Amino acid sequence: MRKVAIIIAALAFSLSSYASANLLYNGSFELTGEGGHLTGWAQEYNENIGEAQDNPQSGAWHARNYNDGALYQNVAIAAGETYQLTGYAYIPSGTGGSPWGTFIGLKFLRSNGTTAATYQIDMQNLTRDVYNLADTGMVVAPLDAVSATVRFGTWATNPWEPVTPTDFDNFSLVAVPEPSSLILLGIGLFGIIGFAAKKKK
Repeated sequence: MRKVAIIIAALAFSLSSYASANLLYNGSFELTGEGGHLTGWAQEYNENIGEAQDNPQSGAWHARNYNDGALYQNVAIAAGETYQLTGYAYIPSGTGGSPWGTFIGLKFLRSNGTTAATYQIDMQNLTRDVYNLADTGMVVAPLDAVSATVRFGTWATNPWEPVTPTDFDNFSLVAVPEPSSLILLGIGLFGIIGFAAKKKK
């Protein structure tokens, strides 16, 4: 019976791990490497984003945009699978001196680099001086997608005076198990429990 309990626990843990494993490297900016605490991320435009330690959403470090600029990270995905992106942005009070916006987004890419689908959450109209959660909800990767790009940042137009600084933290991209996977796990667990009970008798 003890062996059966261990098997059941292992199966449950493996599925929960699959559901909660963050596909992003250093999504919370706590790790460090060649790129400092931005290791794992690349500059998309303008090198205005750096690491900071005075306003994390949680933990000790976060990313800070000192003007307009964006970071991104590419990850491999499975076509037809369901994914969910979450992340946090902090925008201070102010109006800025030009049109501007702050965003958190997800793009699914084809093998030739073109965009198969895109999801972007604009943050500039949300409550200021607090971290706001961006959540794409559950989205399905197109059948011709081979990778995903997670991106965040602030843009501005001439004279390039957005509200600053904007802070970002705790990004997570996870694969969401299909209901059929959960059903199969449940059937398997009940089968094992039934077999163990029968054997005990």
